[in-house]
Amino acid sequence: MLNIDAIRNDLPALQAHYWPPVDAFASLPADLKAFLDRSTDKQQAYLVASRQDEEAHGAFVQNALGLIYGYVYGYRDSPLYLATDDDLEAKLYRAKLVLERELFVHALRPAPAPAGLGPEEGCAYLRAYVADNPGVMHPLFDYIRDRASPAALREFLRLEVLRNEVVDDEVAFLVIGLQGPMKKVVTSNLWDECGNGRLDKFHTYWLRRLLHGTMDWEGIRKYRETSAPWFCRMTSNSFNRLATRPGCKYQAYGHFLVTEGWVLPHFGRIVQGLRRGKLTDPDVEVYFSKHIGIDPHHTEELLAGIRHQQPHLSQQEVAEIILGAHTAAAAGVKMFDRAERHLARIM
Repeated sequence: MLNIDAIRNDLPALQAHYWPPVDAFASLPADLKAFLDRSTDKQQAYLVASRQDEEAHGAFVQNALGLIYGYVYGYRDSPLYLATDDDLEAKLYRAKLVLERELFVHALRPAPAPAGLGPEEGCAYLRAYVADNPGVMHPLFDYIRDRASPAALREFLRLEVLRNEVVDDEVAFLVIGLQGPMKKVVTSNLWDECGNGRLDKFHTYWLRRLLHGTMDWEGIRKYRETSAPWFCRMTSNSFNRLATRPGCKYQAYGHFLVTEGWVLPHFGRIVQGLRRGKLTDPDVEVYFSKHIGIDPHHTEELLAGIRHQQPHLSQQEVAEIILGAHTAAAAGVKMFDRAERHLARIM
């Protein structure tokens, strides 16, 4: 329970900035507007034809989904911020389904889950997978630790802000529809994401501090609109595809489990890279250094939620969790591969 006085008094300086750091909606991109006006069949045909240009295809799918999820979450860059429009919302949701299918079937193609596993066997499988999946020791993070230039490190920090900036709202969506121990551990995670009731301890507040430490409040907004690479949205879009589809709630749990498990091996190398690059302002490092001590415990909680779930998970539910874990790894590896190539070009 919160102290009422604390609501009035707990207003740290950086809270004055709107979060996420986005500009108000101006207009729909022309290509997305045209896409919304097509029939479902013509939308699918457009996506198939555009696969010939991997960059253009990836940019359209990822950026369009990013805009649609901004609408779903109700941020001020939504085309319907503080407004409703039945016709436009129907078009947005129809496009969401088509784009999400393209993301899953064409771009990600995760490995199928093994069948016939109960909660104990599934938990053992997931524990091993979290510790050893293709994203855990991805060379991107060795590059960040050992070789990235100061300019590349600053670019990487912008990418990290964009892919993590709404994690508290994403976890809030994950709570919905879960039962018993699984709901308990995700709610605990959300309470941590929300600073245990203190605004300056919100995990997204640590990202505010990162922007403050790099003097990048204006830069990140311009970057988002003009030069942010499309692939930086991939893991967030992959998770939001699952979190905002009621039939995929168990997949979303497995997706989140894998990304929590990446924190220790990834963030430890990020901190080492920041220190090598002399980016030692505590505001810049805090998001990464704080999570190193927090997220391994969250991983264990999420696994315990599966093992001790009541009512017991069915084999199908266990398979859904595992499929979500495979999806996270597929999205992460594709994003990390592209990020490494992108950053290596920045001297």
